[in-house]
Amino acid sequence: MDKKLFALLLSIPVISIAISWYVLTETSLESNQIIFPQQNNQKKIADTFFNHADIINFGETGLPKNKIIGDQILHYPDEEDSEIITPRITLFRDRGLPVNISADHGWINKDGTRVLLKGHTIIRREKSQHNQFSQLETPELTIWPNKNFAETDKAVKITTDSTVATGVGMKAYLDEEHYYLLNNVKGRHIPVRSPIDK
Repeated sequence: MDKKLFALLLSIPVISIAISWYVLTETSLESNQIIFPQQNNQKKIADTFFNHADIINFGETGLPKNKIIGDQILHYPDEEDSEIITPRITLFRDRGLPVNISADHGWINKDGTRVLLKGHTIIRREKSQHNQFSQLETPELTIWPNKNFAETDKAVKITTDSTVATGVGMKAYLDEEHYYLLNNVKGRHIPVRSPIDK
């Protein structure tokens, strides 16, 4: 066999391997730069999605009233609500620090007036001159951000600097800081330690 022909035949697989490696490398680089989510846990295919989405609702004064952030927001065909991956909600208040809400998963209706949160859901408010520290934990919560109202029929634990309260079912008026536990309510007072005890 001619040496030139043999060298040409030998080089074809090598060139094919090199081209395949280049294409795969370029594809992996592109996928690292942009996330294109296509499916959720139920294997449904999203028709619209946003990465690192921020939804800001403004009040009548022109100031932000609430903000909803998600690592991803996905909408599926024939569904009214959109799915939020790792939702984080901030409710701004007239007085005191904002209320911060986070969860593992969520769903938001098309006009942003109702959010359903599931997973490790936490409502947290830091201490300020207008309010004391509080943290609420529950596995599921429905929030109406524009009304500063939230409710659940699941177990709830509320912790403050001086109390721990648990119950099942809750209605919460977040702007006024009124939490109403509905069933199986239990409370425990945490004694304030004096500087000598510390």
